Amino acid sequence: MTQAITQSAATATQAATQAATAIPHPSIRYHYMDNLRALAMLAGILFHVALAYSPMMHNIWFTSDTSNSAIMDFVSFFLHLFRMPIFFLISGFFALMLIEKRGLKGFIKNRAVRILAPFVIFLPLVAVAVMGSISWALANVENQPPLLTFIAKAASGETSEGATMRPSTIHLWFLSNLFMFCLVTAALVKVKFFESPLWGKWLSAKSIILLMPLLIVPALVSQPAPHPAPDKIHPELWSLGFYGIFFLLGNLLFMHKNLLETFDVYKNRLLVVALMAYGFFYYQLPAEPLTMADVFIAVKGMPFTWQHLLVAIAESYAAVYLTIYCLLVGKKWLNRQNRIFRFFADASYWVYLVHVPLLLQIQFMLLDIQINMWLKFIISTVVILVIGVLSYILMVRWTPIGTLLNGKRHKFWQ
Repeated sequence: MTQAITQSAATATQAATQAATAIPHPSIRYHYMDNLRALAMLAGILFHVALAYSPMMHNIWFTSDTSNSAIMDFVSFFLHLFRMPIFFLISGFFALMLIEKRGLKGFIKNRAVRILAPFVIFLPLVAVAVMGSISWALANVENQPPLLTFIAKAASGETSEGATMRPSTIHLWFLSNLFMFCLVTAALVKVKFFESPLWGKWLSAKSIILLMPLLIVPALVSQPAPHPAPDKIHPELWSLGFYGIFFLLGNLLFMHKNLLETFDVYKNRLLVVALMAYGFFYYQLPAEPLTMADVFIAVKGMPFTWQHLLVAIAESYAAVYLTIYCLLVGKKWLNRQNRIFRFFADASYWVYLVHVPLLLQIQFMLLDIQINMWLKFIISTVVILVIGVLSYILMVRWTPIGTLLNGKRHKFWQ
């Protein structure tokens, strides 16, 4: 009897998947995913602003202030565990939706225009703006952060470690990685990877909850904690094994539309385990600020230790469970059309592209001003958002740049 019920359920799941794949639903809009994606992008701004006031990052961040707080570390590294996984999961969901709607060739063309072209266009512009801000700070800031002092010494040849510095995609790494994952997904669709009957047999909320954290442990154990950005010019394998797994989960959630609902019974337990895992993870982070030597060790390869393995396991469980929990909460509370949310969902792409040069210039200017650290944090965040949104309205939304990033817009709230 149990076997018959299981077989019937599997058959029904497979039939539903085939029907969902065969029949496009262009009218369906997943508002909670749009809204979560915008929030995840904007959370990146808060994360980068907070790094200036992080005790752990004091020696290795451009705008490190003389004042800092452990609260910044606790909150920012907590956000760090799931803000980008949410973004990549949602992107994976919409990737298969776009393939269903436009086919593989249309999908690749669309992603090349929306992702690869902005990366190619904006990377040199952002790099020049960042170098310009750093040059200005070297010449004008009295309270020089340790990293600026290191850069000045490296430029003058006073330290041999300067030769280890490498090209970076800065915060635009998410575009290069996203395009790579899209190409991998297109290849998987081409070989009918998602049509395998194995998905109907073993894919479930319980299997994902049990197996997915273990799948990403190898990627995280190869990196220091908290994990850095995969911002090298060339693709990084560990990113495929971490962010790529979340992108794949997004693919599977689209293929199996009712799968997300089955996680709901585990929601509270996921949050409890995630918070416990994060508590252990945060407790194991270095008590002293990181140094440039730590950064160079990470670039060359993270040495294996059993303690680091435990940290990577805790980081894996926290990242997976918090991501799924946020997705469930978002579906419950954000699954409605809201013109303001939709506007900020569009604006968030532009704001994220330009926010790092803005952040550096604003925080460099605040370094020599003796005001409360929390006030500096608020000023930095508000000014970045105001300039970012206003520039989007005045210079981007109805221009070729806006069409490149989000498609053509005819109405303010469209």
